[in-house]
Amino acid sequence: MPVNLGLDIGAISLKLAALGRSEDRAALAALCTHRPAFRMLDWNGLPLVLSDYRRIGGSPMQSTYDLLQEIYEFVPEGSVDGLRVTGSGARTISKILGIYFENEFKAIAHMMAAFYPDVRTLFEIGGESSKYIRMQDGGIVDYDRSGECAAGTGSFLDQQALRLGYPVEGVGELVCEAGCAARIAGRCSVFAKSDMIHAQQKGYQPSEILRGLCDAVARNFKSAIVKGRKLEARVAMIGAVSQNQGVRRAMEEAFGLGAGELFVPELYAWCGAVGTALLESEEKKKRSFGEIHRLKQHETERKSIDSQPLSMDNVVLLREGIPPYVPPPGDGPIPAYMGIDIGSVSTNVVVIDADARVIHDVYLRTAGRPVEAVQQGLAEVERLWGTRLVIEGVGTTGSGRELIAEFVGADVVNDEITAHKTGAWHVSNTLGSAPVDTIFEIGGQDSKFIAIENGVVVDFAMNEACAAGTGSFLEEQAEKLGIKIKGEFAKLALSAETPTRLGERCTVFMERDVTGYLHKGETVPALVAGLAYSIALNYLNRVVRGRRIGDNIYFQGGTAYNDAVASAFSMVLGKKVTVPPYNGVMGAVGMALIARDWHKATRGMSRFRGYDLRQLDVKTRDFVCKACTNTCDIKEFTIEGNKSFWGDKCSDKYRKAFSSGRKPVIEDLFAYREKVVEELTAKKAPAAKAPTKQPAKKKAAKKAAKK
Repeated sequence: MPVNLGLDIGAISLKLAALGRSEDRAALAALCTHRPAFRMLDWNGLPLVLSDYRRIGGSPMQSTYDLLQEIYEFVPEGSVDGLRVTGSGARTISKILGIYFENEFKAIAHMMAAFYPDVRTLFEIGGESSKYIRMQDGGIVDYDRSGECAAGTGSFLDQQALRLGYPVEGVGELVCEAGCAARIAGRCSVFAKSDMIHAQQKGYQPSEILRGLCDAVARNFKSAIVKGRKLEARVAMIGAVSQNQGVRRAMEEAFGLGAGELFVPELYAWCGAVGTALLESEEKKKRSFGEIHRLKQHETERKSIDSQPLSMDNVVLLREGIPPYVPPPGDGPIPAYMGIDIGSVSTNVVVIDADARVIHDVYLRTAGRPVEAVQQGLAEVERLWGTRLVIEGVGTTGSGRELIAEFVGADVVNDEITAHKTGAWHVSNTLGSAPVDTIFEIGGQDSKFIAIENGVVVDFAMNEACAAGTGSFLEEQAEKLGIKIKGEFAKLALSAETPTRLGERCTVFMERDVTGYLHKGETVPALVAGLAYSIALNYLNRVVRGRRIGDNIYFQGGTAYNDAVASAFSMVLGKKVTVPPYNGVMGAVGMALIARDWHKATRGMSRFRGYDLRQLDVKTRDFVCKACTNTCDIKEFTIEGNKSFWGDKCSDKYRKAFSSGRKPVIEDLFAYREKVVEELTAKKAPAAKAPTKQPAKKKAAKKAAKK
């Protein structure tokens, strides 16, 4: 009974295909009769048995063992001629059993050539990855796949659907009922969550938000994987996500495909398994493979590599012991300087006096409404200090710095790198034991690395379109585990004796890993300690990326309030990590200092409009930016005739230079270079010659000669 088995072991699911000969039909039919999880098809007169689509649930070894055991009840292990595996979770299993590991692209292409030879373009969207394949004459002529980001994959859809309280299986039908679609970012699950919250606040129905998610998946696939390549019919879509009607419709619209031009094969989820079974049946050099009990033995003996327990021994908390501001005696005016940091997650307002002492700081959630958040912050400052403060300078930073500069009447506008450096440098020279030379800044959705020498930024880096390892991820996991992010998270993490090793990956994948460990009985303290380690590792590997790290490290941003993360950095690096005071509003502190320096240098009158800006002439307009696949919802603000924008994730297309009214010392060198190049090009270009007209007599003579 020479039966050949093919296993597709992915990150989410497990599928099996068994290809037998005519004489094997009875035994394989008995398997399908007694085990409803299996079904039999006919291929070229040969019996082909397929398993059901099984979710692994974090235990690929156990799941593979259980599936093979079901097969061996009816097909004895000694009667199996060959076993071959493919998929992202198959390599370890191939080594344990000593069998062939097959490349996923080759397995899929081999199956498509055998079953659907007319297919030329193939889309696959699976649980953790997506693929594009161009085929010709049964072979691959071009291909591409997704990277480490889960955007646009099945896991991405699973996570977002569950956030709205819907099982992913019902999303397709629900999407078909939606009359319109909310605009959702397709590049990162953290950004998608923010967009979903804002869409709910705007009154979008769940079906409309889910339709927006399906559109985001299609846009991401087109831009990040197909990358402008021309499609050639016939086009097939495979993978578990191909069963989602909403995604199929979105893919047709994104690629301009008509009705019936995109088809889903019957074996949409089993292409890899069938392909490996076919390849194994054609193999001349068979490999004898080990008994499958090795998988169970490996699962039992496998031990997780635990991290060291977290410790605060190498963490300095400068934020402790900072006394509250005591105003000068009497009721005289206090010269003050204001810094405002407007980010996608939080808005911070800080006011300092002439001696750079912090009078008051405000930390607010932006919640997609930057103007309202700033108004709330100004109202708090006015309520507590407005009668005494004389604002002599205002500075803004953050992603909404130009917008809020127009709104409040700022005197200086600067980038976040300069703002954070200025704040940290001042604190380290007034409260610290040594000047800061390295800044780790982790906010709600972004991260920054800054290297400093003698007060000057010499290197910096920011996270790209990925929010893995940021504060939003930690908050979400804390909520899922039923613990408070403030206080309780760090307390539990620091109490863990053996933190779970979660590594550093996309937030979607890490969330799935956390769920898997919970199902296996892992303790909450061990998991939260592992999450703290993962934040540190993610930042060091994805943001710092091998850059030089100094010896006086300042950890800033809202995430620095979590002592467990500060401890994780100190444990991984083996260096002292300092958490400065006002770590969550350090960008605003830096801008207040820059505003003070501006006033000292110019003695100019501040443009500050005052605390109550309700009477300000502000007009708004909403539109969609189509410069990239994020298709951001942009809000245009017209403040006293000046336009500013909010909402773009690129912070590029609608970023405009702030005019402070001062003349620059030198002109813009980039603009100057462009002007010189244009002038030189114009001089060297040959003058176009006007066509010379032939006299009428010569034309007539030529015509006569031709005749």
